[in-house]
Amino acid sequence: MAPNYNHVIKCIPIYKAAIDDDWEKARHIFEEEKIEFDAHITYWKETALHIAVGTNSSHRFVEQLVEQMKLKNPQMLLTVNWAGSNPLLYAAKVGNMRGAELLVGLNPEITQLSNNSGENALEAAANHGRRDILLYLLHNTKDVVGEDGRSPFRGAHGADLLAFCILSDFYDIALYLVKEYPAIVTEKSKSNYQQTSLQILAAKSKAFRSGSSYGFWQGIIYSWIPVNREKALESPVKGTFQQSTPQNPIKASYDLKNSIWRVLQSLAPHIKQIHDNKVRHIQAEELVKQMCSAVIDKVEHGATWNLFGKAIITAVEHGIHELIEECINQYPGIVWYEINGFYLFSLAVKHRQEKVYNLLYQMSGHKAYVVADKQNGENSLHYAGKLAPPHRLNTVTGAALQMQRELQWFKEVEKLVKHSHKEAVNTEHNTPRMVFTLEHKELLKEGQEWMKSTSSSATVVAALFVTMAFAAIFTAPGGNSDAGKPLFLRDPVFILFVISDAVALFSSSTSVLVFLSVLSSRFAEEDFLYALPKRLTLGLMSLFIAIAATMIAFGAALSLVIGNEVHSITAPVILLAAIPVTLFLLLQYPLLVELFRSTYGSGIFYKQNDLLLH
Repeated sequence: MAPNYNHVIKCIPIYKAAIDDDWEKARHIFEEEKIEFDAHITYWKETALHIAVGTNSSHRFVEQLVEQMKLKNPQMLLTVNWAGSNPLLYAAKVGNMRGAELLVGLNPEITQLSNNSGENALEAAANHGRRDILLYLLHNTKDVVGEDGRSPFRGAHGADLLAFCILSDFYDIALYLVKEYPAIVTEKSKSNYQQTSLQILAAKSKAFRSGSSYGFWQGIIYSWIPVNREKALESPVKGTFQQSTPQNPIKASYDLKNSIWRVLQSLAPHIKQIHDNKVRHIQAEELVKQMCSAVIDKVEHGATWNLFGKAIITAVEHGIHELIEECINQYPGIVWYEINGFYLFSLAVKHRQEKVYNLLYQMSGHKAYVVADKQNGENSLHYAGKLAPPHRLNTVTGAALQMQRELQWFKEVEKLVKHSHKEAVNTEHNTPRMVFTLEHKELLKEGQEWMKSTSSSATVVAALFVTMAFAAIFTAPGGNSDAGKPLFLRDPVFILFVISDAVALFSSSTSVLVFLSVLSSRFAEEDFLYALPKRLTLGLMSLFIAIAATMIAFGAALSLVIGNEVHSITAPVILLAAIPVTLFLLLQYPLLVELFRSTYGSGIFYKQNDLLLH
């Protein structure tokens, strides 16, 4: 016989009262209809307490209902819904601190209870990103075995809790858990595809500096903004719920630099966001270090090999070199972990993760071996010849620069593989160079079109400036004398006009010639490595100089013609002339920086630091 849910309709007024924080109305219904305070009033067998706690706003309703339950039967507080979830689980999910404090205060054992899926309030708070209530529950949950035979901080429960903290970016709390319960590092999270917490962290690219993409100015702010490392790594549980000892006034006081940054953070939320990100990066790096140490301390090679190996493979895919570096520092042999026939650095080539690949430069002669693997007839150079994954290809602007980046990868790997691998053929009888040409056929075509389109547009603009600069010198401001000489010939401002106009003419002419050379190029693969990017860089810089010089010439001419007659207008108009220059700089600056760095800079392959063991 199917269950009867007619009582759900009957209890709708109680449901509405719980949502509206109307205790008087609900109490009247409870008394008139003789309904128990812990009665199931929804299809999902939720009680009025579940509903009121879940709103995170009906606080008075919760207080009055809990008081009535306490007087009649305290066990009513523990009534669960169809999934076995008690009201504290609801409070944890929505972040209802007032409700949680009330429930825990009346029955502290409620923190130890789990629902039918094994989820407890701690896990629910971490899973839903409720930091405040998570810290409260950490302080009020005991490390004892519950009804399900497990402690909230150990085994699968502990692994889930640690995983949820990492996924919610609570790295300081995760660090606290690892230090207090190091055994959970090797446990697999039941709720996260049987992954270990280190593997889950390896997929959190934004938890590390290498996974956070900042622009030029953001990068400068990030490097300059001060962060107190000791404070960043403080235990959040101790700092929140235990009385701290008084600090030394001298040590606690901020210096002038910190004070300035604090003011800037209060005025500019974006700067505060960068500061908070830097704190999280410090915490995440320390978390990796503590997790790796916890694994090593168990002295179980099989577990260490598999745990580190799976974590670094995930880290390679996301480009987190910090995690890989720490794993190799603590266990150098893990560099030989194999996945589908390839080692760590060949996977870095496959996924185009240059920051991971750069760890090669911190190794000794062993680096000759780590790219010497071969699988299915293809070596590492074959993989360098294949087209990069779309999400890695799009890290640079435009098809031309993407083609340049692909060529840089191929040339770099070619330096390290042995000579026999350079001409080795795969199962389709293609050498690495042939693979590169076939895989990049479409990208080469797109690069040609991008180069032609950019150069054509810039040529038109540069030609206009050539015309203006050429005409301006023969129509000198103020006119000429009967002898044909300019009237302002001896005026210093006129000299500035002449020089700036000449610079504008020469630089715009240079820009036209450079862009024409790009348009007439053969657009071969090798041209995208240096020749074409160099010409494009020179053309854009010449065009910028032409624009700037033209605006200076305009300002000088305006000053000569108007003079001191309309002084209140002259200065603002001259200042407005800086707008085109500024706009060009702002709009074309990212492309110029990319071109300059990729062509004239140190490149994407370099030794990052000296931390890696040799």
